[in-house]
Amino acid sequence: MRKLFLSGVLASVALPAIAADMPLKAPRPAEAIIADWSGVYSGFAVGGAWGREKLDRDVGLFDNPALSSSQLFGTSATRIFESNVLIQPPFVMDTCLLSNCNTIKMSGIMAGGFAGVQKQWGNWVIGLEGSWDWLSLKKTLSSTEVSLREPIVRFEVVEGTPRLVDATANVTRTARVSAKIDQVADLRGKTGLTNVFFGPNVLLYGTGGVSIAHIQHSLTLTESTQRINPSTGANIGNPRTTEFDAVSGDTRLGWVLGAGFDWKVTPNFILGVLYRHHEFPKSTVAFSDATNSLGFGTSRVSLDSVQARASILFPIQ
Repeated sequence: MRKLFLSGVLASVALPAIAADMPLKAPRPAEAIIADWSGVYSGFAVGGAWGREKLDRDVGLFDNPALSSSQLFGTSATRIFESNVLIQPPFVMDTCLLSNCNTIKMSGIMAGGFAGVQKQWGNWVIGLEGSWDWLSLKKTLSSTEVSLREPIVRFEVVEGTPRLVDATANVTRTARVSAKIDQVADLRGKTGLTNVFFGPNVLLYGTGGVSIAHIQHSLTLTESTQRINPSTGANIGNPRTTEFDAVSGDTRLGWVLGAGFDWKVTPNFILGVLYRHHEFPKSTVAFSDATNSLGFGTSRVSLDSVQARASILFPIQ
């Protein structure tokens, strides 16, 4: 009996000590908290863009009816009767300035700011965003042609009697065409998914809406006529140089579609990348100066861009 009692006492003392030396079971990890994308945000973006303008009339020939009706570089009757003068020949170039004669391609930097508001329901995020961007997209093309010993007409007044005299001249014609897109603004809806493919801190989204852009063109045509002796080729008198220089700008309303992703670095700081494609419908491209006017008909403009973005999110409940 005494041995049995002592064994029970020893067991009651030893068991707690053994239990104290046993390893403890690790606690269950806490459930991941889904980051809430609801809030108002604003930030800046910078990247590259490339644009294309498709004209419905070839650029470079300049021998269309618009030129003939405006009589580009023509000599006025007042000037004819004031003194002897060369009658400027038509401005006609055989070299096309552009690739495919009616396409202008340009590329450059696109940078600006944006702001928006969005709300999260489960894994879905719905929002509205506006943006404004400055662009450096510009393309300038030029060409020069020299026509040697071209037949022209000279108006002379001899002893008070006006008359037209056949003459010969070297004619130099230069054309310079420039196109640029310098501003774009968007208002876009936004629909995205989070915590589906890459976790709660990454948002994949599509976007689309309306867009407005400012597009500008410039045209400079220069023609210099130097009368020469048809036998020797020596210059006679001074050359006559005339220039047409005009700028045409317009603002076009179009549409935009795109896709992007955002990554929450912190609950409030977001980095992302956005791709957008813009389309702007037909608009007239026409030029005029003090005395002449001409045009390239209409054109369509498209614009693509990829930008890195950084923004601050201000949460809302």
